[in-house]
Amino acid sequence: MLTHIADWASAVVAAGAVAGLVVLAAAAAGTWLLYRRVRRRLEAATAMAVRYARHNGVVAVAGGRVRLSPRVVHELRRRINGPPDVW
Repeated sequence: MLTHIADWASAVVAAGAVAGLVVLAAAAAGTWLLYRRVRRRLEAATAMAVRYARHNGVVAVAGGRVRLSPRVVHELRRRINGPPDVW
């Protein structure tokens, strides 16, 4: 009878250990996904802030007139004169 109780107790402990490892793996995966999402959004926000700061600095130095690069002018003209977007 004691062997049956010991077998049952060891099975419960083993099942608890496996469940704990599963929960730990799920928490690690969730943490990694959250970290990746936050990092990407922070990178995007930083890049946007840098673009705005660079643009505002150019505008301040140029006195309100900004000379666009030829590639930007080409892309703008292509978009303005291009076919209409499909809704």
